[in-house]
Amino acid sequence: LLEAHNDLKNILQTIFDCQDLWMSDIKKLEHMQADLHRIFKFVPKQDDAGHRMHYADWILDEDDTSEDD
Repeated sequence: LLEAHNDLKNILQTIFDCQDLWMSDIKKLEHMQADLHRIFKFVPKQDDAGHRMHYADWILDEDDTSEDD
């Protein structure tokens, strides 16, 4: 998490300084998002049919009640 925090800090500083975003920063942001999913067990919200709701916020795995029905 410390590495992700420092990467995010550097990306935000680059955006602030240059008013631009480097392609390598996008890869780092995607990696940080995947790390957060894995570490904190975030899962995509699903509809009643069990399909991923692409534009919905993700939730904690323990809060996912779609399997309890």
